[in-house]
Amino acid sequence: MAQTKGNAWSADELRLRPGDLVMSDFDGTITRRDTGWVVFDTLDLHEAWDWEYRWRDREISSIECLAGQWGLVTVPPHELLALIDSIELDARFPEFVESARDAGAEVVVASDGLSFYLDRMLERLGLTICEDDPRPGVRRDCITRYVNRAELTDEGVVIDFPHSNAACMQCGNCKTRHLMRLQLEYERTIYIGDGYSDRCAALQADIVFAKDHLAQLMDEDGVRYVPFEDFGDVIEATAGYPRSANDERQRPR
Repeated sequence: MAQTKGNAWSADELRLRPGDLVMSDFDGTITRRDTGWVVFDTLDLHEAWDWEYRWRDREISSIECLAGQWGLVTVPPHELLALIDSIELDARFPEFVESARDAGAEVVVASDGLSFYLDRMLERLGLTICEDDPRPGVRRDCITRYVNRAELTDEGVVIDFPHSNAACMQCGNCKTRHLMRLQLEYERTIYIGDGYSDRCAALQADIVFAKDHLAQLMDEDGVRYVPFEDFGDVIEATAGYPRSANDERQRPR
């Protein structure tokens, strides 16, 4: 569990090691901006905010929110893909994956976004997708991603939610279930994220890197986290370099 008491994590504690599993969010974490919001804002789909606030207020599920928001998108597929291809990515994420594997750790991606753009963007970073769960001690040349399945058609975006949790339904892709399943295999889990859909998984991780909305939620929950801006910060921290006391946030309950 992410700790709420005690001293700040030391550089040695943050250093990745064999038996570690890192789970990273995608939108706003590996991408510089949330992909959906780049699309909705560029196309002036103001109604998307209505769906968003209803989800944040727990009036509707993430499944309903995503279906409603992407149902507003009516541009031809080639125009949508051109827009997605213009979205800036964190170019150091592949470097982080390699540095984690060099340390004996493994990295997976978990997203409440959509596969049709996530897979395309990971491939743009030079990463190959693999479908199976990783195994401790086995170095791979591909990366596992857990994401809502989506197909881009002439009639719009068709979404399927194979990783939803019927007991909750707050997220289309239950990141917590993936994390808890992997925790049975790995000695330690590290979570990296920026948003509302990251909260539950972050609360189950041993170490949390947070920014933006996730950092606010960790503050509200009194959960310790390491703030970051990009994967350059994460690479530095997980390589075991000393961090100043101001670089780690902890709030009492």
